[in-house]
Formats: sequence, structure tokens, C-alpha cells
Amino acid sequence: MLADADAIVQVLVNLLGNAVKFSSRWSTVSVVLTSENGWATFAVKDSGRGIPSDQLGAIFERFHQVDSSDAREKGGSGLGLAIARDIVNQHEGHIDVESEVGRGSTFSFTLPLAS
Repeated sequence: MLADADAIVQVLVNLLGNAVKFSSRWSTVSVVLTSENGWATFAVKDSGRGIPSDQLGAIFERFHQVDSSDAREKGGSGLGLAIARDIVNQHEGHIDVESEVGRGSTFSFTLPLAS
């Protein structure tokens, strides 16, 4: 399967936007791309506030906000991660998050490489 480049850019924009939005000023956000066994993995890592473990299962759902004050304070609709998930799924890939409160989050998505 060939990827829709604009859609994959949208996934990266959504993940990077969240990483910047929820990180403190002057902190580091990194993007890493690796490939292995026919799969490409993109990882966006931040050193922001992190996501509580009881919220991890719901953050890819439409309109979900980890903290209800996020929409007022930080802006956003709670659709970015749901859109990213849908795009990755349409490309037969997988999206995931690892997070620790107070230490940051790493959002990663894996896509099959064209043969």
C-alpha cells in the first residue's frame, strides 16, 4: 500500500502540535523515524506533563480531553488524536502512546513500507 503523504503529514502535525502544546517552554520535543522488518515507525517524544495511566485507553477517542480545563486553557477540540488514529488505521498501521506523569509522553505510529 502506498501512503497518502498529506494524511501522514497531518498525523505528524497533530502529534507534534500536542507535544509542543503540552510541554513547558524551552523543553525538547524529538521525532525519530526507524524502519525494521518492512515497517516504518515514527515516534514523537516530549518532556511534558505526561498522561495519567487511567486516561491512556481513551485519549484516541473523539472529543476526549485528559483534563477538562485543557480545551479552555490550551485550545483544541479533542479531535487531533482521533484523526491521527483513523489515518494510521486507514494505512493498515498502528498508533500507540507511552507516558509517565511528570516525565512526558511518546506517541508512535507504525506503517507498512511499500514493497
